[in-house]
Amino acid sequence: MAIDTGLAIGCADLQATGGISQIILRSWASTDAITYGATGTHSITNIQTGATPADTTWYVYEFKNETPALTINATKENGSTAFECGLSFNLPKIELAKFSELQGMLNECMMGMALDTNGKWWVLGVSEKYANEDVASRSQTFLNLSGFEGGTGAAYSDESGITVNLMARQFELPREYVGDVDVDTSALTATVGAA
Repeated sequence: MAIDTGLAIGCADLQATGGISQIILRSWASTDAITYGATGTHSITNIQTGATPADTTWYVYEFKNETPALTINATKENGSTAFECGLSFNLPKIELAKFSELQGMLNECMMGMALDTNGKWWVLGVSEKYANEDVASRSQTFLNLSGFEGGTGAAYSDESGITVNLMARQFELPREYVGDVDVDTSALTATVGAA
């Protein structure tokens, strides 16, 4: 793709807000199928396992307000650019249920979506460039638990909790999910639909 246009900054861009308002995660499945948007749109129109998108269940991870962040670091070496896309969020209060869930993530190959406060869903752990043609789950651009830190603190006024850090090493910037995302916060699940 050649440079064939410029980029304008308008009033809406200057009014944009920072932060993440929702995070949904799921494990990759060997039958996952990803539908990418048309050339030049850098989007994903469908993520599906099984016969319909509704068969693909995502799980909602709630967090302490104003703690999650999506970070992107690009490095170019020998003509190839890699993007390290990080997603971090804070789970307040240390407890068994949270530790059990984090323990289960240790060796999982995941994909995730983060809804920014401007209403855009960004997909992490999915990359079309260098993707395995036959089996999407073999692309090796997964979102993984890269680490976490936290504790009880020492003073009564200290915060108790864990900051979770997820990382995906992929070969393109995160893509926007342009299909429907239906989040059920009471069940802590979400489903996605095709655009």
